[in-house]
Amino acid sequence: MAAKLPPKRETFRHGNLPEALVDAALVRLEAEGVESISLRELARDAGVNHRAVYRHFPHKLSLLAAVAETGWKRLGQRLKNSTVGKAPGEPALIAAGVGFFLFARDCPNLFHLMAGARINTEGKFPELEAAIIDALQIFAVGFAGTGMAPNIVVKRTAVFVASLQGVITQILHDRVHVAPAKAKAFVADICIMLIHGIGSQVIQPSDSARPGRPG
Repeated sequence: MAAKLPPKRETFRHGNLPEALVDAALVRLEAEGVESISLRELARDAGVNHRAVYRHFPHKLSLLAAVAETGWKRLGQRLKNSTVGKAPGEPALIAAGVGFFLFARDCPNLFHLMAGARINTEGKFPELEAAIIDALQIFAVGFAGTGMAPNIVVKRTAVFVASLQGVITQILHDRVHVAPAKAKAFVADICIMLIHGIGSQVIQPSDSARPGRPG
């Protein structure tokens, strides 16, 4: 169900305006997509003059960077929670992979913003980059737990995350149709394939997934 837009605030307690604006942007993002986000509309949602918004976010890109940063922090916490009690190596990687999918399923528009075109192309948002590295570190630790040489861990982590992100995107767009009840098991199987090599396990489309609508 789409999120509801927040009502306009009649008053605002100063001191947490950036956080309030990011929260309002997250609600709008999930309700109506990234195109619905504007600094003036967020000022209305927060109940402040739009000039106050520009003091914290001089342009939309700076706001989107803050929204994406919040998303990566939330994802990082989700991944850490998913791997609590899991043995290092494959069990932790599978649990983190499934956690990655569940986060994307719960917050699809935020996931698309985070996984879409790079926001920090000019290096103006170091906090965003730090949040990304921190979130993805859980996968690097997982591969390190398999006994893999350190110089290979970074490459395998990058390939694993990029491949998993692509699969999740296809599921969200219904280009690969997976029954909701089987989605977690399907993603876990994909993780196993990526860990051991794509030819290590074959999933029958009739059992777990089938191609979705093209386009």
